[in-house]
Amino acid sequence: MFNPTKEAAQIGCTVVSRELERAGWPEARYYETAAEDPGTGMAHKALEDGCEIVIAAGGDGTVRSVAEALSGTTAALGILPLGTGNLLARNLELPLSDLVSCVDIALHGAIRRIDMVGLRVNFEGGRTSEMNYLVMGGAGFDAQIMTDAKEELKTRWGWLAYLEAGMRNLVSPRSPVTLRIDGGPPLKRRMQSVLIANCGEITAGIHLASDSRADDGQLEVILLTPRNLLGWGALAVQVLTRHRRGLPVLEHLHGTSVEIDFGSSPQPVELDGDLLGTALDLSARVRPAVLNVHTYPERTPTLLRNWLGLSAG
Repeated sequence: MFNPTKEAAQIGCTVVSRELERAGWPEARYYETAAEDPGTGMAHKALEDGCEIVIAAGGDGTVRSVAEALSGTTAALGILPLGTGNLLARNLELPLSDLVSCVDIALHGAIRRIDMVGLRVNFEGGRTSEMNYLVMGGAGFDAQIMTDAKEELKTRWGWLAYLEAGMRNLVSPRSPVTLRIDGGPPLKRRMQSVLIANCGEITAGIHLASDSRADDGQLEVILLTPRNLLGWGALAVQVLTRHRRGLPVLEHLHGTSVEIDFGSSPQPVELDGDLLGTALDLSARVRPAVLNVHTYPERTPTLLRNWLGLSAG
């Protein structure tokens, strides 16, 4: 499954074919994604064709779309990270700069069962959508910088384009929001951004979530509440040092479900870096252990030796 708009997609396909031939496996079936379907329909076709491993070669949108089709099945997802963020690949500690190693892991890696998050969003204009995601969804500041990031900078500088967009949005006012965790009492806050994390690393080794993992059966709701530049500075220090102390500008809530109402201040929403639209409210629920992903094997000495193909003697 490959996104033809990614420059390295054809190279990745060539590496896959070579590695399959080397392993003595059947030839690969190739499915090309399209603008109107970034991978879900093609992944369903791959399952119908009997594929046991489906490799998503593309960015986070391709990976999420393929995972949508594979969730709840016995087929395994392999990841060939070719996008700007490559969020799930980062959280699974795949070697982003080594295409050959990523293909090797996609084909021969150990199965890890991870969670997905089911999201329901009520948008402005009466539209309602349901979808699943793998890493992080958010509303407010984070989605706004996805909107404002310049395409030419994304092409040239990658994730640094989002940093530039973020600097232009630091002084935006906070918005009221009401949350319920696991159906509990309403929590009222004023926020810059609210994030719902399945796992925590976003880019460049930055962890917004405190301790979330892709297979812990939990959601982590992260509220960013700075009111001025001093607050943003304190938030940056807390995130970069991973010490959640100091000014109360970062709040972490845990559970298996969350309901969020934006009241009179609808907010832009994004999933794994892809902008969805402007939401009135949303709800999310964890779907535990629904997706098989090929990752590194557990790094014990014996398994590591087997992984490297070394003999016991």
